[in-house]
Amino acid sequence: MRILYDEEHDVLDVIFNGSNQAPKSAGYELRDGIILYTNDDMLPIQITLVNFRRLTRVPVVHFDHLENYPKDVQKNLLSLISNSPITAFLRVDTNTFYGHIMSPTLLDVCYQ
Repeated sequence: MRILYDEEHDVLDVIFNGSNQAPKSAGYELRDGIILYTNDDMLPIQITLVNFRRLTRVPVVHFDHLENYPKDVQKNLLSLISNSPITAFLRVDTNTFYGHIMSPTLLDVCYQ
């Protein structure tokens, strides 16, 4: 896993293991500024979080764009975001689509 953080623009990109060999085939916006990229097999390739630090300070985040996807795509996305490695960065209630972004502790350590 590679974690890239742009402090100036507050953008966190997480590139998952094995992503270098598998090209991105789709990007799914879970909410404004949170995009999950997958390969053809619907495995996570990358997640991008815009306004990362701000989002970690918000107690509840609504992943409202999940509601816009067809039920089969929505089911696949919910399965992805409910498991590792995605759960290291965000938690989403699969019934309500509300959740939160995990603490930026790692970034605090890296950028002090």
